[in-house]
Amino acid sequence: MNIALIKYSLESLRKRKLRSFLTILSVLIGITAVTILISFGYGISDYVSEISKKMGDDKLIVQARGFSIAGPIMDSNVILDDSDLKKINEVNGVAEATGIYMISAEVEFNKQKIYSYLMGSDYKNYKGLVNEVYTLNLMEGKELDDENDKALLGYNYKIKDKVFKQPVKLRDKIKVNGIDIKVAGFYEEVGNPVDDSHLYMAKEAVEKLFNASNYQFILIRSSQSENPTKLAEVIKDKLRKHRNQEEGKEDFFVQTFEQVIATFSSVLDIITLTVILIALISLIVASVNIMNTMYASILERTKEIGVFKAIGAKNNAILFIFVLESGILSLTGGIIGVLLGYSLSNLAGNIISKAGYSVFSPLFTWQLVLGSLIFAFLIGIFAGLFPAYKASKLKPIDALRYE
Repeated sequence: MNIALIKYSLESLRKRKLRSFLTILSVLIGITAVTILISFGYGISDYVSEISKKMGDDKLIVQARGFSIAGPIMDSNVILDDSDLKKINEVNGVAEATGIYMISAEVEFNKQKIYSYLMGSDYKNYKGLVNEVYTLNLMEGKELDDENDKALLGYNYKIKDKVFKQPVKLRDKIKVNGIDIKVAGFYEEVGNPVDDSHLYMAKEAVEKLFNASNYQFILIRSSQSENPTKLAEVIKDKLRKHRNQEEGKEDFFVQTFEQVIATFSSVLDIITLTVILIALISLIVASVNIMNTMYASILERTKEIGVFKAIGAKNNAILFIFVLESGILSLTGGIIGVLLGYSLSNLAGNIISKAGYSVFSPLFTWQLVLGSLIFAFLIGIFAGLFPAYKASKLKPIDALRYE
């Protein structure tokens, strides 16, 4: 009996091709939007997780209040200096700590000028700490020591028209704030245009050539046996006393990188959820469309329902027919939506990657595919349930008399 009902449902959908197509279209638009957004959310979350692993959970950062690790500080009244760094190194549980200069610099190559961030640090003694925090891997050339006339460049300097019209090569000379600097090497691609356009110089070089004296932030590695979260509180207390500040009125932050990543992930989750909720509106519209389609179908087939009941069809058989039809329509839209979402996500990911934002890459998992299909099917089932229930309750005599 069920096989016969399934054949009947499929034949009914085939006869109403245009209406079925429009219903499928409304579902696939919503599923496509949802799968694209979730795939990018998964991709970014996976990137953050990978970065977190590379950084390790033993890192801490000291930075001025209101300062963003992405760029240099804007408030020159809030500074970190060698006395702060010395005080931090005196704290038990601190394995190593180094200050980071981050200044905006004019960079010139082949008579073309741009402005970029120049990062200076003690690479000679703290290369491992700096490279782990910024996930830097040398691609070409050699690491910095204490040279005053050399710099490492981000990946984008090697690419034509990314930073300069012509790519910079190893041992080329560039001008940084009017000073000739030799290119010692290049770092691998980080995944966003800002980081991949940074310059890196030794601490002594930045101090000598650019009169830098105040750190934008201080990086710390805790000892293996030390709890980074507890260590952060100790460092905060020591620095507060060193800077003669009241508790709760500090002009600096001390955070573990685990806390930084957690904060970023929370913000990312909220943004992703908000965008997905907006996309779900299209699925609500799709469910209303399915419901309208099923009501129209019931009105057209009222006499058929009456015939079914007259020959002994039970209510649950009628219910099964219309619920199945709405489920098939929605599932078909879901399948096409997932396939379209996969294709568009990869296309968008390639375009974004070529623009220098390889961190924004979609990630499709079997859970996403299966979840999208189940969700699409359930939308159809629930949207068609009430019209199907109404159809199953029609009285045979009333149905046969319907005009």
